[in-house]
Amino acid sequence: MDRYDALLINVADQTYALPLLQIQEIRGWSPVSPLPDTDPSCLGVINLRGQVLPVFDARHILGKPAPEARPQDVIVVAVLQGKPLGLLVDSVSDIIDIDAGAISRADQGEAWSSGLVDGIATVGERLVPLLALQKLAGNRLPAQDKMAALPAMTEAA
Repeated sequence: MDRYDALLINVADQTYALPLLQIQEIRGWSPVSPLPDTDPSCLGVINLRGQVLPVFDARHILGKPAPEARPQDVIVVAVLQGKPLGLLVDSVSDIIDIDAGAISRADQGEAWSSGLVDGIATVGERLVPLLALQKLAGNRLPAQDKMAALPAMTEAA
């Protein structure tokens, strides 16, 4: 039987699931360096072991009220198109294994279909939206051709 491994996250009192295979790590909140002229959901960047990591606010992307980041917030580091990105969430609650039969897919023309949701999973008594990470952050990432035009960063000797 097919299964879906998921990381359960909490955003503004709602539980969502992210595809576990795309999650690199979970880290505590650390202040970001804001950037000018970026997507409104981009909080800024942090240094992740020498790599620049853009951090996006899941609350803003999902249309929820987006207060200032708090020390108890969490950054979920995911890999999308071979590049890491951070997603600020309120908390992470669990890693679960969902039976494929417990998932209603959005491609079935359901009235609840959303551009950010791949499906809805029944988890116990709850209905949990399965977020489409590609759609959630894909159009917010800098274009690859713009990134290629940047000069290479080198370490000082």
